[in-house]
Amino acid sequence: MRDKTREIDILYFFNYLKSKIAVIALTVFVCAGLIGAYDYKRQKGVRDESAKDRLKAAMEQNHDAFYFGSKKFTDAEQPAGIYNSTARLYVDFDYDDIEGFENAKISFLEINSKYETDATTILKDSKNLDEIITELDLRSYDDMKDITADDLQWLVNKNFTGAHVLNIVVSDVNPERAKLICDAVADKTMSSLKTYDFVDKVEKVSSATLPENTGFTLLKSSVKDINKKQLLKFAIVGGALGFILIIAFLFLMFAFTDKIYSETDIASAGMKFAVGPRRKKFDSGRVARSIALFEGVSKILLVSIDGNTNAPKDAEDINKELKSLGSKIKVIGAADFESDNEALDKVKECDSVIYMVRYGKSEIGKLVDAEEELSRSTKTLGVLVR
Repeated sequence: MRDKTREIDILYFFNYLKSKIAVIALTVFVCAGLIGAYDYKRQKGVRDESAKDRLKAAMEQNHDAFYFGSKKFTDAEQPAGIYNSTARLYVDFDYDDIEGFENAKISFLEINSKYETDATTILKDSKNLDEIITELDLRSYDDMKDITADDLQWLVNKNFTGAHVLNIVVSDVNPERAKLICDAVADKTMSSLKTYDFVDKVEKVSSATLPENTGFTLLKSSVKDINKKQLLKFAIVGGALGFILIIAFLFLMFAFTDKIYSETDIASAGMKFAVGPRRKKFDSGRVARSIALFEGVSKILLVSIDGNTNAPKDAEDINKELKSLGSKIKVIGAADFESDNEALDKVKECDSVIYMVRYGKSEIGKLVDAEEELSRSTKTLGVLVR
């Protein structure tokens, strides 16, 4: 079996790499993208887990503050990485039914307190909170993908300032999302309170505030907290790794392939160029001039060793050029020596043969096979690389 290892010619190898520039660029791009995407996903995973932990801590803090009084609410003691957005409603209660309690030992403040309790209970109505989750698509955020109305209620704090101003405070790790939720809670609360008899009037005093951004932004479509410099470094490393891998792979392909890429490959088959080195664009005129220089030949068989070239068409073009040069040499084309007997029939009519190969596609072994068989009937002039 023929050894496919070739003698490495650096110049030809670089020419080979030039022919593969698209493959090299694609590999570098893909590797840079994959490694960059890996780092982005890693950073995002850390970010989202951190966000989930902070949200859970805020919910637990408000829960414990409500039931046990062991902690302060998040609107009173803002934990690290938590933002508070505040909206205010003016609620005017209808005290007409107080007349029924003229003889009751209950103060105005106590009645007002009960009304306030009713109002704040309505504020956290699970139906309203479920609608907010759906309308704002909160579950589309990675850190809120499992949120329920029961969870959301512990991110909403409320208290009255004086007798009429209801403060609604939403705590969140995302300042802009906190504002969206706070506005939604305020609007739902206004609509609900208006349906109750004990409320005479309700108005929005101020819309939700946008908390100051201190660097923990976690918007669904934002990557402000992703370390872009680190992301770029990973992408560069990925690109460099891809470049090294593809060059190494192409080197092995070049070193161990049986494909024809250089004059050395032609020489390894025991032959030489018939009409000079391969050119980027086939020039039938130049080929004809080279053929016209051969002495002692009158009819040449131009044979494609594997069907990767169109020898009959090229032979036709070369003959036209030879005729214009006044040469009496005639070229006959034969297609695909590997799978057609045409060359074996035509070679008997010719006194010499030129083998056509395709750069980077035709194999040295097939060139050797064709030459061994056809050289029995005629002499070999060399190889024409297309």
